[in-house]
Amino acid sequence: MKFEYDIFISYAPSISPEEKWINQWTEKFCEYLAILITRLTDQKPTILLHDDLRTRKKLLGHDIANIFSKTAVFVTIFSPEYIKSNKYLSELEKIHEIVYLKSDDTERNINRLFKVLTYPINDELQPAFMRNELSYDFFEINRFSKKAKTFEIKEEGETYDKFWSTLVDLAYDIYNSLYSLTLNEKIDDPRKEKQFIYLAETTIDQKDNRDILRRELHHQGYGILPLAQLPDDGNKIPSVIQGYLKRSVLSIHMMGAYYGEYVKNSKYSLIDLQNQLTKSHIEKSEENNKLMRIIWIPNDLKPADQRQSLYLKRLKRDEAQEKTEIIEAPLEVFKSILNNKLEEINEPAKVTIKDKIKIYIIYENNERDNINKLISEINEDKYIIKDNNTDKSKNNPVTKHIENLVEADAVVIYKGNSDIEWLNSKIRDLIKAPGYGKTNPFLSIGIISDQKPDENIMSFITRSEIILMNEINSSFLKSFLETLTRKNDNRS
Repeated sequence: MKFEYDIFISYAPSISPEEKWINQWTEKFCEYLAILITRLTDQKPTILLHDDLRTRKKLLGHDIANIFSKTAVFVTIFSPEYIKSNKYLSELEKIHEIVYLKSDDTERNINRLFKVLTYPINDELQPAFMRNELSYDFFEINRFSKKAKTFEIKEEGETYDKFWSTLVDLAYDIYNSLYSLTLNEKIDDPRKEKQFIYLAETTIDQKDNRDILRRELHHQGYGILPLAQLPDDGNKIPSVIQGYLKRSVLSIHMMGAYYGEYVKNSKYSLIDLQNQLTKSHIEKSEENNKLMRIIWIPNDLKPADQRQSLYLKRLKRDEAQEKTEIIEAPLEVFKSILNNKLEEINEPAKVTIKDKIKIYIIYENNERDNINKLISEINEDKYIIKDNNTDKSKNNPVTKHIENLVEADAVVIYKGNSDIEWLNSKIRDLIKAPGYGKTNPFLSIGIISDQKPDENIMSFITRSEIILMNEINSSFLKSFLETLTRKNDNRS
């Protein structure tokens, strides 16, 4: 697609001396955005500012609509000062018409209109045609006073870092659009087949975590969907989300403490509706559909209302399936598991029946001498031993423990001189494994303990065969491995 201009940044002139600050803010915003886009594209983009447009119109008689039709991406700045200008709103309407009415079908699938808010503005005060555009909020609201404050552009300002974080988000999204519209024709970029991830909208308490994840995925080269704000209408949302899911290799749903408001013309909240539509998309798609779904529930999440409490219970009970993983863990652990999943998507492991069986052995480091004999008698030609205490990687021990639980086919827990609560806590971890992303039950669980574990906890292990003995001996190992072999043969 041929465009004469890469980016047009739209804003209105201040109409009084008291509003001079917004012009200064806008000037710096334009300068910094140009720097970021240049760094991302490795070439200087053609950026046209609104002041340039007014000059061309006044001195050269250039037609504004004609210039807009030659522009790839539009950034529109909304501030309480700017939306007072009827002339500015009229120009915004022309931009909207170019983007939505005069674009071809390919261009309509790419976000070309980005709305920047310097201050919260009620929908009623915004022009109707711009209300549903995805906004980038360059302000924060004080949790105590409820007053809004625009992010500062001065380095010593307390919200300066937040200004840059949001600007980086905007720059990456603009880059993705430019890449699809123009850059792939200009540069030899190995990322022409960019992969997209549907990062579902979430509730306000998880917004910061979603932003963090969004930035990290951008840095890894993924495109993030949705590109625009989802419509607040249950009749319109399905087709929009399905369009995004068709382009995605993975959908991520981050659960918060709130169920959320009901979507218009729907019996569900936006969070719930996105999940249902994704599940339906996976179930109805052909077998070769590549879309995977990951649902993250923070391990310390405390639902703020009864609806959310019931919803999360239903998710944990009903939503786990072949192409869906529910991960209940801290954010950093979740991100680690997510990165592993993305590696699998990009480079799928070739799994065969002849692959070695993975056995994860759990014990305290001071029991190493006692467990050595057991490990030495396990045939390395048939089995892979996973052992946190001998792991030489720099991974966080908790993260590594969870990864081993997810990957292992079987587990041996050796209590030794540890107390009974230590043993019970490790058994609880086995129960939580599906929440960490484990899709298949353990083939066999061996527990070596001179004390019986809590029967109430043990009652939750219903899909694995358990071998419980009070000491390490050849009888235990024989029974454990025979069970493991039999269960693995049945699985194969």
